[in-house]
Amino acid sequence: MWWLFAPTQIGGSTRYVVTGGVSMEPRFHTGDLALVRPTSHYRVGDIAAYWSTLLHKVVLHRIHAINGNAYVFKGDNNNFLDPTHPTRAQLLGKLWLHVPSAGVWLNALHTPIVAAVICAVLATGLIFPLREQRRRRKRRRKGAPGSLRQGIPLVNTSSDQTVGHRIHFGAFLTASAIAAAVFVVVGLVAFTRPAGRSTAATTPYTQQVSFGYSASAPAGPVYPTGAIRTGDPIFTTLVHQLGVHVDYRFASPAAHGVAGTEEVLLELSSQTGWTRNLILTPPTRFTGDHTSTTVTLDIPRIQSLLGRVTSLTGMAGASYTMAISPRLHITGTVAGAPLNLRFAPVMNFELGGQQLIPQGAAAAPSSAGGASSSGLTATRAGGVGTQGMAPATVTVLGVSPRVSMLRWISVLGLLLSALAGAFLYLRRRSEPFEESVKIQSQYGHLIVPVVAGEDLGWPAVDVPTIKGLVKLAESGQRLILHSRSNDVDTYMVNDEGTVYRYQVRPNKVVWGEWTDAPLPVDEAVSQQAAEAA
Repeated sequence: MWWLFAPTQIGGSTRYVVTGGVSMEPRFHTGDLALVRPTSHYRVGDIAAYWSTLLHKVVLHRIHAINGNAYVFKGDNNNFLDPTHPTRAQLLGKLWLHVPSAGVWLNALHTPIVAAVICAVLATGLIFPLREQRRRRKRRRKGAPGSLRQGIPLVNTSSDQTVGHRIHFGAFLTASAIAAAVFVVVGLVAFTRPAGRSTAATTPYTQQVSFGYSASAPAGPVYPTGAIRTGDPIFTTLVHQLGVHVDYRFASPAAHGVAGTEEVLLELSSQTGWTRNLILTPPTRFTGDHTSTTVTLDIPRIQSLLGRVTSLTGMAGASYTMAISPRLHITGTVAGAPLNLRFAPVMNFELGGQQLIPQGAAAAPSSAGGASSSGLTATRAGGVGTQGMAPATVTVLGVSPRVSMLRWISVLGLLLSALAGAFLYLRRRSEPFEESVKIQSQYGHLIVPVVAGEDLGWPAVDVPTIKGLVKLAESGQRLILHSRSNDVDTYMVNDEGTVYRYQVRPNKVVWGEWTDAPLPVDEAVSQQAAEAA
């Protein structure tokens, strides 16, 4: 039963999920109870539970597809896929048992009123029998030992010691019951609270664009190999086609899935305020957190355009700047949180005389984070707000233990209290006790002491057990007459002229002997017959 049904909160492997909504109809309805257990293998079509970082709750849906280590879920009644794609480590288990409408009753147990009622019933059930035993013990003490003529049982020294043992056992049992009640209260407090609490957190991410360039030129004294790489000078008299490389990367330590579009522009500007934008590549769709693009600059064509501008404006000697600007639009999720970003870094070239001079990369900061640049690399950092889980605590007298620890303490404490109570109860039953004392304690409300009550002039019918005599008294609605003579306790019931009798002499018995085996008192009967003769 523990292996199958123990919940995860107390170390088991079964998670209890109360369903809500209509996403899994008609199989599941609001208020149903689903028991899920972890398994070694999940297949497409299995109904499984996972923790949704987007909804911040447990979701029970069907596995629609498996993409590597990511699982795609979909509700049977939904026409769309779940936006969160959990990994194998985030799966809580596969559906094992479905109990319709049982979740309503399970939720009711967590309400404060029901929890308080259960606690009160348990505490009353544990403590009330002990209080009843103390009440009977006090009533027995009121019948203090008197004369033999009054027929009240006399308790010798050994009997007093036995009563003392019972008093100690009662105290220990009471302590065990109180401890059990305390642990029940602790358990109700712990198990009606979530083990974790949501915490606001910021999940970081970075966007980075690295620029580079390359070209071919005639091999000679300026370019011995005929190849131009990033960092080499660019002389426009030798280089006519310049390839500019744009490498974009998105990174985050959390699980993420992004896609976007990239458009590359050439921005021409001068110190006079004139600008002109040319599209090098149109918006292109990409998927994933990395894309790389290479654009080609036709330097003679650009120089011809700038020459015409100079001729028309009459601004001879004006300097011009060329900027390669990739414009990126990124969408997706990071740690389950939606993402919608725009990033437009630039790489500047200054056209001075017969040389194209790289000026480095730059990126404007945004409200989501700051930007930095180093050489030909532009970086923008940001973060998205997400909900994390932290251990929940309960503050008691300035101490704040974890709820999960309180759950273990309540379970172990209740178990130890129950074991201690069971041990004390069994130990008490094995202790020898005086039978007459036990009879007075248990049936004292039916017993009336008399003087020489055994000599009523009618022959007595011996009953083998006190329980039999009690049944006769209760069936005839009569009292039990009790007297003691020569250390023999005689209990009698007069039923319309017939005297039923049970006799016992001072002796110690254990519980099983007293309840199951009658104690013959032949010697006492013979002695009384001799005295009568």
